[in-house]
Amino acid sequence: MPIDDSSMEFDLFEDARRKLAEFLVGQGREALEAERIAWYVIQGVRGIPKLLTILSEFKPQDKEEIQNALGVVLDNAAALSKAKNLLLGLDDDLVH
Repeated sequence: MPIDDSSMEFDLFEDARRKLAEFLVGQGREALEAERIAWYVIQGVRGIPKLLTILSEFKPQDKEEIQNALGVVLDNAAALSKAKNLLLGLDDDLVH
């Protein structure tokens, strides 16, 4: 079921970001680094629920909506790469 209320959606993702940051701090990460990683992860996955919802209710006339949702997911994929680099301790400037 899609989340239509933007404030409810924001709260859901913000809660997930906060919990992930807390988890990472508990795993020994510095607080600022944990916040950065959590932010990148949530940014990277934010568009996925909408894409999945559109695809699960696929109708041929939804092609433009699918293309737009897919574009958002792909545009945000770089954030996941940044999170991975931080988790692995790779210098972001050297990776690009």
